[in-house]
Amino acid sequence: MTHAESWQKAKDRYPVGSTARGVVKARFNFGVFLELEEAPAVKGFVDVVSYNPGDPGSETPAPLPEVGETVEGTVVSLVDRDQQIRLQVGPPPWEGRPRTE
Repeated sequence: MTHAESWQKAKDRYPVGSTARGVVKARFNFGVFLELEEAPAVKGFVDVVSYNPGDPGSETPAPLPEVGETVEGTVVSLVDRDQQIRLQVGPPPWEGRPRTE
């Protein structure tokens, strides 16, 4: 299977709004890269702003997962340029915070 075919298969398997699970393969200050369970040839990515597994009202952000940990989240975008599936873990950071007016 070519890389283009692997990418198309991954996009079909993980449409926006679906759930994806993978193992952290690399961790940086800005986010983590995942090897997805059902699409190992395509990288998943969770940026630091999209990683919010705890209390949505918390003022303290959760630390990013370590290499080797399993992460599950919602697919929020499919980036053709990078052939990357981006995930959101937990609610978006703006949910659960009190509104100020």
